[in-house]
Amino acid sequence: MAASGSLATWNYPGRMFRRASPLRAAVVILFCGALLAGCGDDSASRDSGVADVYIVVVEWVLAESEFALDPALDEKSPVFVDSLGPGEIDLDVQVEVVRHFEPVVDIRFVDIRTEALDEFEVGAPVRDGGLLLGLGVVPVEGPIDIRAEVYKTSDRVVGYRFRLVRSGQTVVLIEQPEPVEPESLVGEP
Repeated sequence: MAASGSLATWNYPGRMFRRASPLRAAVVILFCGALLAGCGDDSASRDSGVADVYIVVVEWVLAESEFALDPALDEKSPVFVDSLGPGEIDLDVQVEVVRHFEPVVDIRFVDIRTEALDEFEVGAPVRDGGLLLGLGVVPVEGPIDIRAEVYKTSDRVVGYRFRLVRSGQTVVLIEQPEPVEPESLVGEP
C-alpha cells in the first residue's frame, strides 16, 4: 500500500484503487439495507395472510354458542391456542392475532397443551373457564383447507375442517366448517 496525500491507495495488478470515503460507504450500506428490507416484505405479507386465516377461524369458534365463554367472570376467559401442525405458530402471526382480539378476548398461545389445562381437576378442563383451540397449518398458496380442534374438557373435544379462500386482502369462509373426528387434542394431556 502506498500513501499519496491523505488517501491510501492499494496497488493491484494493473489497477489502482482508492479506499472508499466514509460518505460513499454510508450510501452503499443504506442502499444494501433498503434492498434487504424490500426482500422481507413477502414473509410479512405471508404472516399477515396466515394471521387473517386464524382470525376467521377464532371468530367462528367464538360465535358458536357451544363454545361460548362465561361472561359472568370478572376477567376475560382465555382462549389458549396451540399448533396442530409440525412446528409452532410464527411469533409475528401470534402477535397479529392477539392484537386483533385484545379488547374482547384474552388470546394466549401455548407451546405445550398442558399449559392450558388444569390437570388436577376431573376431566382436565381448560384453565379459568377458557377454551383450548388447536389450529392447523395454513397453505402458502391455493385453496385454504385447515383443521381446527376445540377442547373444553378431555371428553368435550371437537374437530372441524375449514375451507376458506383469499379474496384480495381478506380471507373468507366459503362454507360452514365440516365436523371431523378430533385427532390432536384427544387422549392424555
